[in-house]
Amino acid sequence: MFNLTALPKIDYDIKTYRNHRKYGTPQQKIKDEVTIGATAGTLLPLIFFAKRQNKNIFNIKYGLKEMISVSAGGILGGAAAGLLFDKKEYGKQKVNEAVFQFMNASVPSVFVAGLLKLSEKFKSLNNKKAKLLLIITGLFGGMQTASCLSNKINDPFNKVPDRKVTLKDSVANVDDAIGALVLAKIPVAQKIHAEKFLPVIYGWCGYRAGLSN
Repeated sequence: MFNLTALPKIDYDIKTYRNHRKYGTPQQKIKDEVTIGATAGTLLPLIFFAKRQNKNIFNIKYGLKEMISVSAGGILGGAAAGLLFDKKEYGKQKVNEAVFQFMNASVPSVFVAGLLKLSEKFKSLNNKKAKLLLIITGLFGGMQTASCLSNKINDPFNKVPDRKVTLKDSVANVDDAIGALVLAKIPVAQKIHAEKFLPVIYGWCGYRAGLSN
């Protein structure tokens, strides 16, 4: 029988929520390998889309397809490096974290894209205030859905307590909202060229998955 009391106790401060690892543990020694893996995983789809769009990797036009592909590449690269170079006992946690990171990076964007497309069909929703509300709804609804899907995938038989999205989790993962803002074409996001930060964010998600324990 699965013994929950045998699990190590972790104090969840904001750093733990953001990086999803307990500080001072041996897996930090492989951070260089994980960085390389996450970077390579992010660059491969970037190069593909840059060639397809006939642009350099810094000027790619991001849609939902590009966001999902680049995030998947970065997360897979980081997690693969962690699995290869870190202790085998952390493998399950890295896979689980990779699933959570991918869901959290993609599902809110899917929700926001769908709601914004819906707003174009209804005049009452096709205005700035309504779209802002839809974006907020899509982001937080997407985070909750991403958490539920991750728990179902990682623990289909419900053997361990579900990982819940708390206020701290939402704050720690606020960077994932940038992709949704790019899709929504928010003026502020366009002004600061927020899409240029997406590869770094997705690579960082892979880094977090690779070091997770």
